[in-house]
Amino acid sequence: MQRKFITYCFLFFAPVVIGYLVMESLTLGIPSAFQINQVRLQNEADAIETLVLGSSQIMNAVNPEWMESPTLNIASGNQHHDTDFKLLKGLLPRLKNLTTVVIEVSYSHFELPHNGKDFWKNSVYLKYYNVNCFERTTYFKDRLIYLSYPKFFSERIQEYYIDKKPLTDFNDFGYNYADVYGQFNALNYDLKAIEAMKSFKINTEENLTTFQTNTTLFIELLDYLKAKDLQVILCTLPMYHSYLEKRDPHILNRRDGILDWAQNKYENVQLLLLEETTDNYLLKDFWNQSHLSPSGAKKYTQSLNAFILSH
Repeated sequence: MQRKFITYCFLFFAPVVIGYLVMESLTLGIPSAFQINQVRLQNEADAIETLVLGSSQIMNAVNPEWMESPTLNIASGNQHHDTDFKLLKGLLPRLKNLTTVVIEVSYSHFELPHNGKDFWKNSVYLKYYNVNCFERTTYFKDRLIYLSYPKFFSERIQEYYIDKKPLTDFNDFGYNYADVYGQFNALNYDLKAIEAMKSFKINTEENLTTFQTNTTLFIELLDYLKAKDLQVILCTLPMYHSYLEKRDPHILNRRDGILDWAQNKYENVQLLLLEETTDNYLLKDFWNQSHLSPSGAKKYTQSLNAFILSH
Protein backbone atom coordinates (compact mmCIF):
# COMPACT_ATOMS: atom_id res chain seq x y z
CA MET A 1 0.00 0.00 0.00
CA GLN A 2 2.77 2.40 0.93
CA ARG A 3 4.69 1.53 -2.23
CA LYS A 4 1.60 2.24 -4.36
CA PHE A 5 1.11 5.57 -2.62
CA ILE A 6 4.72 6.56 -3.30
CA THR A 7 4.38 5.45 -6.91
CA TYR A 8 1.19 7.50 -7.37
CA CYS A 9 2.88 10.54 -5.81
CA PHE A 10 5.84 10.16 -8.13
CA LEU A 11 3.62 9.81 -11.20
CA PHE A 12 1.65 12.88 -10.12
CA PHE A 13 4.54 15.17 -9.23
CA ALA A 14 7.11 14.06 -11.83
CA PRO A 15 5.46 15.90 -14.77
CA VAL A 16 5.13 19.03 -12.61
CA VAL A 17 8.80 18.94 -11.62
CA ILE A 18 9.90 18.23 -15.19
CA GLY A 19 7.71 21.06 -16.43
CA TYR A 20 9.28 23.51 -13.99
CA LEU A 21 12.78 22.32 -14.88
CA VAL A 22 12.04 22.90 -18.56
CA MET A 23 10.76 26.41 -17.82
CA GLU A 24 13.83 27.10 -15.69
CA SER A 25 16.11 25.97 -18.52
CA LEU A 26 14.28 28.16 -21.01
CA THR A 27 14.49 31.12 -18.62
CA LEU A 28 18.24 30.71 -18.18
CA GLY A 29 18.62 30.61 -21.97
CA ILE A 30 17.28 34.14 -22.40
CA PRO A 31 20.20 36.61 -22.75
CA SER A 32 20.46 39.11 -19.91
CA ALA A 33 22.82 41.64 -18.40
CA PHE A 34 22.85 39.52 -15.22
CA GLN A 35 24.55 36.68 -17.11
CA ILE A 36 27.20 38.99 -18.54
CA ASN A 37 27.81 40.67 -15.18
CA GLN A 38 28.21 37.23 -13.63
CA VAL A 39 31.01 36.40 -16.09
CA ARG A 40 32.69 39.76 -15.47
CA LEU A 41 32.56 39.22 -11.73
CA GLN A 42 34.13 35.80 -12.18
CA ASN A 43 36.89 36.97 -14.53
CA GLU A 44 37.44 40.69 -13.95
CA ALA A 45 36.35 41.53 -10.39
CA ASP A 46 39.84 42.67 -9.39
CA ALA A 47 39.93 45.15 -12.27
CA ILE A 48 36.64 46.93 -11.53
CA GLU A 49 37.16 50.52 -10.35
CA THR A 50 33.66 51.99 -10.73
CA LEU A 51 30.38 50.42 -9.62
CA VAL A 52 27.00 51.72 -10.82
CA LEU A 53 23.91 51.15 -8.66
CA GLY A 54 20.27 52.03 -9.24
CA SER A 55 17.14 51.35 -11.24
CA SER A 56 16.42 50.95 -14.94
CA GLN A 57 16.96 54.67 -15.47
CA ILE A 58 20.69 54.48 -14.81
CA MET A 59 20.86 50.93 -16.18
CA ASN A 60 19.80 52.40 -19.54
CA ALA A 61 21.99 55.48 -19.16
CA VAL A 62 25.46 54.06 -18.42
CA ASN A 63 27.28 51.89 -20.95
CA PRO A 64 30.55 50.74 -19.33
CA GLU A 65 32.07 50.33 -22.79
CA TRP A 66 32.49 54.11 -22.96
CA MET A 67 33.99 54.51 -19.48
CA GLU A 68 37.74 54.90 -19.14
CA SER A 69 37.80 53.31 -15.70
CA PRO A 70 36.74 49.64 -15.67
CA THR A 71 33.06 49.88 -14.76
CA LEU A 72 30.41 47.40 -13.65
CA ASN A 73 26.78 48.50 -14.03
CA ILE A 74 24.51 46.32 -11.86
CA ALA A 75 21.51 48.66 -11.90
CA SER A 76 18.23 47.02 -12.92
CA GLY A 77 14.53 47.71 -13.15
CA ASN A 78 12.80 48.75 -9.89
CA GLN A 79 16.02 48.29 -7.90
CA HIS A 80 15.93 50.54 -4.83
CA HIS A 81 18.55 51.81 -2.38
CA ASP A 82 18.01 48.98 0.12
CA THR A 83 18.84 46.43 -2.57
CA ASP A 84 21.73 48.60 -3.81
CA PHE A 85 23.14 48.57 -0.29
CA LYS A 86 22.89 44.78 0.07
CA LEU A 87 24.48 44.22 -3.34
CA LEU A 88 27.29 46.62 -2.50
CA LYS A 89 28.08 44.87 0.77
CA GLY A 90 27.88 41.46 -0.88
CA LEU A 91 30.14 42.33 -3.81
CA LEU A 92 32.67 44.65 -2.16
CA PRO A 93 34.97 41.86 -0.87
CA ARG A 94 35.44 40.76 -4.50
CA LEU A 95 36.01 44.26 -5.89
CA LYS A 96 39.52 44.74 -4.55
CA ASN A 97 40.29 47.87 -6.60
CA LEU A 98 36.95 49.62 -6.40
CA THR A 99 37.38 53.37 -5.93
CA THR A 100 34.08 54.95 -7.02
CA VAL A 101 30.41 54.10 -6.47
CA VAL A 102 27.78 55.79 -8.64
CA ILE A 103 24.32 55.91 -7.06
CA GLU A 104 21.14 56.99 -8.80
CA VAL A 105 18.85 59.28 -6.82
CA SER A 106 15.80 59.82 -8.98
CA TYR A 107 13.16 62.47 -8.40
CA SER A 108 10.98 60.29 -6.13
CA HIS A 109 13.55 57.79 -4.88
CA PHE A 110 12.99 58.77 -1.26
CA GLU A 111 9.20 58.47 -1.37
CA LEU A 112 8.82 55.07 -3.04
CA PRO A 113 8.86 51.93 -0.84
CA HIS A 114 12.06 49.92 -0.64
CA ASN A 115 12.24 46.51 -2.30
CA GLY A 116 12.38 44.65 1.00
CA LYS A 117 13.55 41.13 1.78
CA ASP A 118 10.89 39.48 -0.43
CA PHE A 119 11.79 41.30 -3.67
CA TRP A 120 11.49 38.74 -6.49
CA LYS A 121 14.85 39.70 -7.97
CA ASN A 122 16.60 38.39 -4.86
CA SER A 123 16.70 35.00 -6.60
CA VAL A 124 18.36 36.62 -9.61
CA TYR A 125 21.02 38.29 -7.45
CA LEU A 126 21.66 35.01 -5.64
CA LYS A 127 21.89 33.01 -8.85
CA TYR A 128 24.12 35.33 -10.83
CA TYR A 129 25.99 37.42 -8.23
CA ASN A 130 25.98 34.97 -5.31
CA VAL A 131 24.68 37.76 -3.08
CA ASN A 132 21.98 36.97 -0.51
CA CYS A 133 19.44 39.79 -0.34
CA PHE A 134 16.76 37.67 1.36
CA GLU A 135 17.98 38.60 4.85
CA ARG A 136 17.66 34.91 5.85
CA THR A 137 19.27 31.56 5.19
CA THR A 138 18.76 30.60 1.55
CA TYR A 139 17.57 27.29 0.14
CA PHE A 140 17.89 25.50 -3.19
CA LYS A 141 14.64 26.93 -4.56
CA ASP A 142 15.89 30.48 -3.94
CA ARG A 143 18.24 30.06 -6.89
CA LEU A 144 15.47 29.00 -9.26
CA ILE A 145 14.86 32.03 -11.45
CA TYR A 146 11.59 30.96 -13.09
CA LEU A 147 9.93 30.27 -9.73
CA SER A 148 10.80 33.76 -8.50
CA TYR A 149 8.21 35.29 -10.85
CA PRO A 150 6.50 32.69 -13.10
CA LYS A 151 4.12 35.14 -14.80
CA PHE A 152 6.92 37.53 -15.72
CA PHE A 153 9.26 34.85 -17.03
CA SER A 154 6.48 33.04 -18.89
CA GLU A 155 5.93 36.26 -20.83
CA ARG A 156 9.66 36.59 -21.49
CA ILE A 157 9.79 32.98 -22.73
CA GLN A 158 6.88 33.67 -25.06
CA GLU A 159 8.55 36.80 -26.40
CA TYR A 160 12.00 35.30 -26.86
CA TYR A 161 11.35 31.77 -28.13
CA ILE A 162 7.99 32.11 -29.88
CA ASP A 163 7.47 35.74 -30.89
CA LYS A 164 11.22 36.22 -31.48
CA LYS A 165 11.17 39.60 -29.76
CA PRO A 166 12.33 41.83 -28.26
CA LEU A 167 15.69 41.84 -29.99
CA THR A 168 18.79 41.91 -27.83
CA ASP A 169 22.31 42.98 -28.68
CA PHE A 170 24.31 42.91 -25.46
CA ASN A 171 27.91 44.04 -25.56
CA ASP A 172 30.61 42.50 -23.37
CA PHE A 173 29.66 44.90 -20.56
CA GLY A 174 25.99 43.94 -20.34
CA TYR A 175 24.60 46.94 -22.19
CA ASN A 176 21.79 46.22 -24.65
CA TYR A 177 22.37 48.20 -27.86
CA ALA A 178 19.07 46.91 -29.26
CA ASP A 179 17.05 48.46 -26.45
CA VAL A 180 15.72 51.30 -28.60
CA TYR A 181 12.21 49.92 -28.94
CA GLY A 182 10.62 52.05 -26.26
CA GLN A 183 7.47 54.11 -26.16
CA PHE A 184 8.87 56.96 -28.24
CA ASN A 185 10.09 54.55 -30.90
CA ALA A 186 6.67 52.87 -30.96
CA LEU A 187 5.21 56.27 -31.82
CA ASN A 188 7.82 56.69 -34.59
CA TYR A 189 9.21 59.66 -32.66
CA ASP A 190 6.15 61.63 -33.68
CA LEU A 191 6.48 64.78 -31.58
CA LYS A 192 2.76 65.54 -31.65
CA ALA A 193 1.87 62.03 -30.51
CA ILE A 194 4.49 62.12 -27.75
CA GLU A 195 3.36 65.53 -26.53
CA ALA A 196 -0.23 64.26 -26.51
CA MET A 197 0.60 61.46 -24.05
CA LYS A 198 -1.27 62.41 -20.91
CA SER A 199 -0.24 59.54 -18.69
CA PHE A 200 3.09 57.86 -18.02
CA LYS A 201 4.81 56.38 -15.00
CA ILE A 202 5.69 59.08 -12.47
CA ASN A 203 5.11 59.20 -8.72
CA THR A 204 3.32 62.33 -7.53
CA GLU A 205 2.08 61.05 -4.16
CA GLU A 206 3.92 62.42 -1.16
CA ASN A 207 4.80 59.93 1.58
CA LEU A 208 6.63 61.43 4.54
CA THR A 209 6.78 58.13 6.42
CA THR A 210 8.51 56.45 3.49
CA PHE A 211 10.74 59.50 3.11
CA GLN A 212 11.92 59.12 6.71
CA THR A 213 12.56 55.39 6.32
CA ASN A 214 14.40 55.80 3.03
CA THR A 215 16.57 58.73 4.11
CA THR A 216 17.59 56.85 7.26
CA LEU A 217 18.87 53.93 5.17
CA PHE A 218 20.44 56.33 2.68
CA ILE A 219 22.48 57.91 5.47
CA GLU A 220 23.57 54.43 6.60
CA LEU A 221 24.66 53.73 3.03
CA LEU A 222 26.68 56.95 2.83
CA ASP A 223 28.27 56.27 6.24
CA TYR A 224 29.27 52.81 5.03
CA LEU A 225 30.81 54.19 1.85
CA LYS A 226 32.75 56.78 3.82
CA ALA A 227 34.04 54.12 6.22
CA LYS A 228 35.20 52.08 3.22
CA ASP A 229 37.02 55.15 1.83
CA LEU A 230 35.10 55.07 -1.44
CA GLN A 231 34.32 58.04 -3.63
CA VAL A 232 30.60 58.54 -4.20
CA ILE A 233 28.80 60.18 -7.11
CA LEU A 234 25.11 60.82 -6.55
CA CYS A 235 23.40 61.08 -9.93
CA THR A 236 20.21 62.32 -11.48
CA LEU A 237 19.44 61.34 -15.07
CA PRO A 238 18.17 63.49 -17.97
CA MET A 239 14.36 63.43 -18.18
CA TYR A 240 12.12 64.44 -21.06
CA HIS A 241 10.50 67.84 -20.49
CA SER A 242 6.97 66.45 -20.01
CA TYR A 243 8.28 64.34 -17.11
CA LEU A 244 9.98 67.35 -15.54
CA GLU A 245 6.76 69.34 -15.73
CA LYS A 246 4.77 66.70 -13.81
CA ARG A 247 7.11 66.41 -10.83
CA ASP A 248 5.58 67.28 -7.47
CA PRO A 249 7.52 70.28 -6.09
CA HIS A 250 7.41 69.04 -2.48
CA ILE A 251 8.83 65.61 -3.39
CA LEU A 252 11.43 67.31 -5.56
CA ASN A 253 12.49 69.81 -2.89
CA ARG A 254 12.91 67.11 -0.27
CA ARG A 255 15.05 65.05 -2.63
CA ASP A 256 17.19 68.04 -3.55
CA GLY A 257 17.55 68.98 0.12
CA ILE A 258 18.96 65.53 0.92
CA LEU A 259 21.41 65.77 -1.98
CA ASP A 260 22.67 69.19 -0.84
CA TRP A 261 22.97 67.93 2.74
CA ALA A 262 24.91 64.87 1.65
CA GLN A 263 27.39 66.88 -0.38
CA ASN A 264 28.00 69.24 2.52
CA LYS A 265 28.35 66.50 5.15
CA TYR A 266 30.50 63.97 3.29
CA GLU A 267 33.78 65.03 1.72
CA ASN A 268 33.76 61.89 -0.46
CA VAL A 269 30.38 62.73 -2.04
CA GLN A 270 29.99 64.59 -5.34
CA LEU A 271 26.80 65.44 -7.22
CA LEU A 272 26.23 64.94 -10.93
CA LEU A 273 22.80 66.48 -11.44
CA LEU A 274 21.68 66.31 -15.06
CA GLU A 275 17.95 65.77 -14.62
CA GLU A 276 17.12 69.10 -16.25
CA THR A 277 20.24 69.37 -18.43
CA THR A 278 18.71 68.14 -21.68
CA ASP A 279 19.58 70.82 -24.25
CA ASN A 280 21.97 68.52 -26.10
CA TYR A 281 19.58 65.53 -26.01
CA LEU A 282 17.46 64.85 -29.07
CA LEU A 283 14.06 63.18 -29.12
CA LYS A 284 15.65 59.91 -30.29
CA ASP A 285 17.94 60.00 -27.24
CA PHE A 286 14.95 59.11 -25.07
CA TRP A 287 13.38 55.64 -24.66
CA ASN A 288 10.41 57.27 -22.95
CA GLN A 289 9.82 60.23 -20.63
CA SER A 290 12.17 58.90 -17.95
CA HIS A 291 14.65 56.62 -19.73
CA LEU A 292 17.40 57.17 -22.28
CA SER A 293 17.91 55.20 -25.46
CA PRO A 294 21.39 53.89 -26.43
CA SER A 295 22.18 57.16 -28.25
CA GLY A 296 21.21 59.11 -25.13
CA ALA A 297 23.26 56.72 -23.02
CA LYS A 298 26.34 57.54 -25.05
CA LYS A 299 25.94 61.23 -24.19
CA TYR A 300 25.25 60.55 -20.53
CA THR A 301 28.10 58.07 -20.15
CA GLN A 302 30.48 60.58 -21.68
CA SER A 303 29.34 63.13 -19.08
CA LEU A 304 29.83 60.66 -16.25
CA ASN A 305 33.23 59.62 -17.54
CA ALA A 306 34.40 63.24 -17.83
CA PHE A 307 33.08 63.96 -14.33
CA ILE A 308 35.01 61.07 -12.80
CA LEU A 309 38.21 62.04 -14.59
CA SER A 310 37.93 65.63 -13.35
CA HIS A 311 37.45 64.73 -9.66
